[in-house]
Amino acid sequence: MRPSPLLLTLAIGLLLVTCVIAMTSDAGAPLVQAGWAVLAFVALCDLILTRTGRSISVDFMPPEQMFVGEKYKQKVKLTSKSGNLPAGIDMRFDHDSEIVVGPFFWPDLTLQIGVDVPVELTCTKRGEFKFKQIWLFWPSRFRLFEIVSRKPLDADIKGIPNIQPVLSGEITTQVQAELYGIKSTQMRGEGSEFHQLREFTTGMDPRMIDWKRSARHGGLVARETHAEQNHQIIMCIDNGYLMREEIEGLPKIDRGINAALATTWAAGLGGDQVGFFAFDSRPRQFIPPSPGRVAFNRFRFEAAALKYSSVETNHTLALAHLNGLLNRRSMIVVFSDFVDSTTAELLVENMAVLSRHHLLIFVAMRDPALDRITNPEDPTLSKVAEAISASQISKERELVLDELQRLGVVCLDIAPDKLTPELVSAYLDIKAREMI
Repeated sequence: MRPSPLLLTLAIGLLLVTCVIAMTSDAGAPLVQAGWAVLAFVALCDLILTRTGRSISVDFMPPEQMFVGEKYKQKVKLTSKSGNLPAGIDMRFDHDSEIVVGPFFWPDLTLQIGVDVPVELTCTKRGEFKFKQIWLFWPSRFRLFEIVSRKPLDADIKGIPNIQPVLSGEITTQVQAELYGIKSTQMRGEGSEFHQLREFTTGMDPRMIDWKRSARHGGLVARETHAEQNHQIIMCIDNGYLMREEIEGLPKIDRGINAALATTWAAGLGGDQVGFFAFDSRPRQFIPPSPGRVAFNRFRFEAAALKYSSVETNHTLALAHLNGLLNRRSMIVVFSDFVDSTTAELLVENMAVLSRHHLLIFVAMRDPALDRITNPEDPTLSKVAEAISASQISKERELVLDELQRLGVVCLDIAPDKLTPELVSAYLDIKAREMI
């Protein structure tokens, strides 16, 4: 409980009147005493007639696990143990800053004993966080006080990488349509791995005719092929301080991990083996390539436990170490970032060394805020100066990506909300074209 602005205003006004009367004459002393007595009596009656916090119970159970960046709709149930809920009630949450509670709207509380308040929760980082308590506020009967009630909660929430595209079946549908639907029904010879022999019919590619077996069978027989499987794919995650920068409310590294997990699931469906490598100022975790769900589950576990780092990335040490770990040609997906062309020189040099023996995909996330700064709506002098600086940063970024593309590196510089589908599509295209 605490005094309201109305009570403070009345008390200050009465205090000023008391001071003025005390400095002018003693005749008004009984009037001042009566004013203070009336205010005290009204305040006491207000407290007696007002509901206490013990008469209201709160039922709220947040989820134990939350996908990073995913919005969860929950309900807070308020129940009055005696009478209706007080009018003008409000609610606040005490929780770790990594959890965001969206704006919530109260339903009609007129003559309500219980009510469900919908709230929206979002976890912005990986890790373990707490919902500590819920605070309830409402005005007293005469609005001289604000009643404050604390409801302990002490609920643990674990933020984990977002695998919603996998659980929804979106990735599975895309992979099966690309690799096993269209590719299996069109005999155009994209693959190099033998699948089966079938009788040649009109419309098939004549180049697929197996002449030796056709002579042996006395009729035209065509060879059916499909894309080669059992490739080796490495998800290479940069965990340096630049990857902690938030884009659209989420750190770059979490967006990269989410996209890498979706691609790992797609690669498992495609029959390939996937490994995991994390680095910052030095090499960290390395998981050797393994097939299917084994790789996905191990990657998901290691990614959830990966701590946020605040050190500068050493691309030379990390990529040289990774090159020594690989004994066969692989597709390496590098999630990293750079500030300008000068700091990216070592990145380009080491990517050039890796590209001699491996197929590289460099994933960079374009910040939509940079595009907004480059094209300001209000062309003031300060906005124009910011636009020039942002344009220079964009040009240097394009120079580095052009240099990587000349080395044969596949570069994906895309908006964060399109990262997962674009990366999965790039993997499927590379697999269909047998570039690995």
